[in-house]
Amino acid sequence: MSQRFLYHSEVFFDEMDALGVLHHTRYLLHLERAQQKFFEQLLGVNDFNTDRDEDIYVVVHSLDTRFREPFEKPGPIVVDYGVERIRSSGVTMDFVIRDLEGKHLYCEGKRTVCKLSSETHQPTLWTEPFRAALEEYLK
Repeated sequence: MSQRFLYHSEVFFDEMDALGVLHHTRYLLHLERAQQKFFEQLLGVNDFNTDRDEDIYVVVHSLDTRFREPFEKPGPIVVDYGVERIRSSGVTMDFVIRDLEGKHLYCEGKRTVCKLSSETHQPTLWTEPFRAALEEYLK
């Protein structure tokens, strides 16, 4: 059974739009924060340092997002990440943004990131330890 990475985040009042729901762009901000913590966990570090950890030098290649139900008041959400596919320099992750109990699904989708060389800015291979850590989350 593959693992899932769960990131608990807090939605604040200033993220709500004029209709009183979480603005669609803010979901992506919470998704980005979750990816940072996910990669930190995979690396076994407590900070995001591209000088030390080459595997976090990534760019978003694609993002497919479906909004399912509006998030209507400030409070906690969960970003639930899994790994769908690993390539030599890319990884596609599936995600769900939901409530704490899993009764409400606000947003779901897939996100692909590509690892780049910090020197050439061209795609480059994952390190073996990082790839192995990613594989623990592979479906």
